[in-house]
Amino acid sequence: MLWLAEALFASRIKRATSLHGVVWACCTAMLPRITAALSFAAGHFPRYNTRDMSEPRPVTVALPTLGCKANRYDSDTLARALLARGYVIVPPDQPADIYIVNTCTVTGEADSKSRKALRRTLRMNDDAILIVTGCYASLEPEMIRAIPGVDAVVPIEEQGRIPALLAVLRPPDPSAAPLSPGLRASIARTRATVKIQDGCNLRCAFCAVTLARGPVRSRPLPEVLAELHALAEAGVREVVLTGIRLDAYGLDLPGTRLTDLLDATHNLGITRLRLSSLEPIGITERLVARIAAHPTLCPHFHICLQSGDDGILKAMRRGYTADRYRRTVARLRQALPEATFTTDIIVGFPGESHAAFASTMALVEEIGFIKLHVFKFSPRPHTVAALMPGQIADALKDARSHELLAVERRIFRQYAATLINREVSVLVERTGRNGEGLTSRYLRVRAPFMAGSAGQIVAVRVTEIADDHLLGILP
Repeated sequence: MLWLAEALFASRIKRATSLHGVVWACCTAMLPRITAALSFAAGHFPRYNTRDMSEPRPVTVALPTLGCKANRYDSDTLARALLARGYVIVPPDQPADIYIVNTCTVTGEADSKSRKALRRTLRMNDDAILIVTGCYASLEPEMIRAIPGVDAVVPIEEQGRIPALLAVLRPPDPSAAPLSPGLRASIARTRATVKIQDGCNLRCAFCAVTLARGPVRSRPLPEVLAELHALAEAGVREVVLTGIRLDAYGLDLPGTRLTDLLDATHNLGITRLRLSSLEPIGITERLVARIAAHPTLCPHFHICLQSGDDGILKAMRRGYTADRYRRTVARLRQALPEATFTTDIIVGFPGESHAAFASTMALVEEIGFIKLHVFKFSPRPHTVAALMPGQIADALKDARSHELLAVERRIFRQYAATLINREVSVLVERTGRNGEGLTSRYLRVRAPFMAGSAGQIVAVRVTEIADDHLLGILP
């Protein structure tokens, strides 16, 4: 924890613009007992403790989060720890005393969005403590530290130390009003996410996330089950199991694999269990059998494809062919005929010819994905693909992305047409005339859900198809 405190001290010295601020920063940087020093500073130098001491108020924390479900889970974990210490969690777009920005680096655009998020937080309160974490921060810490206003960069593996450090640097005021139920509810979700592992042992040519997050590290099975039990007791209806490489769960735990976790979750009291994202090479016949036997597992599978061309897949170092991917989906469809599939595609990977892209288009049509996450290739620092010959022009990447998304819309409408006048079960997330919810097959449905039905599973008769969702009425 000391290294992070020192980073904050150094940043505060740079940012101090008043005599009090300079004295505070210098004194705290020199004092070895940081707790006593910061306690003194908090009481004597209001620039770094902006609370009005005559009117105590809670210390607010915002957690702007970019990227995947794993990042959102990490932010929620931090939020729960901070709530337990007496902090107030506020929405990311509101002024706060402390900002913890959880960044993403999956693409160059993600890097740009992360930097914009940092600047946006500083505009809301340029005197707030600003801590940056996540994949972008872990991969490019010096670049982040050079951004004016950033107090500290915390690697992903050190996130758990942030609450204890903030309790010293900016402790909540015990005399402030207690946290309201509404604020506690701000981090609750109808659909909860549980991260069961982190990291990845694959080294795909394009991926910087594995460099940022390191090798596979799985949570012990009893620990995961305890969290799932707690969510069930709290009345959560759907839980999404997530991770950086979900199917690798247990690789580092003797005698434990994802199949064992699934077997242990049959009778938890959770109505729906969902798998977030799987790699084709991790979907074994044994896993398919366990999936098919599970009583509450959602029949929707996000299986990363990236390309439908064998040459590009080999250059990407994906470890499978288009035919193996095809056979994997066929096994799941045989086990669960009503299953739906979504995927990730990268367009414009170095060397992607017109024929290679045509192979991807053909496989997308054949599988019938109801949703595509299309990424335009961007060279990521420290990756093999960044230095590959045959880089594709941005204009061609844009064109190929548009083509794929047009196919996605057509496939979605074709599938959705089979549901017209049929009833589907919807987990209600928003009520009212324009209420919204999600089916087990990952279809968004809008219908006039009654007040008080949020978190319930309601039957809806599908009446229309909208752009990317269904419209319906209550039968």
